[in-house]
Amino acid sequence: MLSQYIERPPEEGGAGISTVQVSLIRPVTEAVRPPRALWVPFPLGRPFGPPNHPDIQLDVLKETLRLVEQPGAPALIDYLGTAEDEIRPEDGWSCPVTFPGTQPETESEALKAQLHTEVQLLRPWFDEGLRRRGRTTVGITGKSAESIGEMLEIMASFARGVEIAVPNGYKQPMPGLLRYLAADIRAFYGEAATSKPEAKLPDPEDLEHWFFLETVAGDVFYGVRERLLRADLLVLMAHALDDDEIDHRLVLNLGSAADLTRNTLNEPAITRELLQESAKAYHAGLIGRFTRSFIPISMRDRRHERPKITAAP
Repeated sequence: MLSQYIERPPEEGGAGISTVQVSLIRPVTEAVRPPRALWVPFPLGRPFGPPNHPDIQLDVLKETLRLVEQPGAPALIDYLGTAEDEIRPEDGWSCPVTFPGTQPETESEALKAQLHTEVQLLRPWFDEGLRRRGRTTVGITGKSAESIGEMLEIMASFARGVEIAVPNGYKQPMPGLLRYLAADIRAFYGEAATSKPEAKLPDPEDLEHWFFLETVAGDVFYGVRERLLRADLLVLMAHALDDDEIDHRLVLNLGSAADLTRNTLNEPAITRELLQESAKAYHAGLIGRFTRSFIPISMRDRRHERPKITAAP
């Protein structure tokens, strides 16, 4: 988004400098419409292609810089080069922990028990990773990995619309605290899952697929996102935006707003506090930014892919 301002003439407050960028997530680039972008078919974390392929990386860099020659803006160009996947199917990554095959239930205590089990199973691998690396990125909430279970309970309570009494020791208030809880939880799960000795490290897509489609914590994240999304939706509806414009503002699939509005007006979990947060974001031109920070765009509409496992009677 900054590139649009950088390219403005100096008399309009810009620098008059042409900009280029690499795009990994096409829907976002199409929505933001930067002046010049090169879309590449690589996973998140590898914008210039696979590791140990300087020929591909250099080619991507050249193609990106060549966009300066594009006379019109916005321009979104596809990278036409190809690169074979280095990881053979038999060498693919797998999480070192196998979770019990249970489907999250609606009862609060059942969900808490499932989250507690996940954390217990991952904790030895997290500790092993911490021992080997000597550091962790868990802690921006003000609490350590010892409190991951507590963090998940806060997230789960929020997702279900249950009133939350946030324990002492966190650096941020609600609802902004949710973003920091999400970062610490993702860090804990990611560091644990990548700590299997002598195993091939997962690429970002593997790790996202595992977290959001195979863990109970991932399902809780989807629940948090849905509640935040409904608050954003109400604010945009209050400003008389039509469904197509709401889909555009929130970067949703066309027709999503029409489906969501059927039940949103009767949603009891939408609090005044959430609406105020969304209203501030709307007036700042950042509506939807908070909501999108919980689920990566590549995983946003994939909750239906989670395995449907029937709990034993």
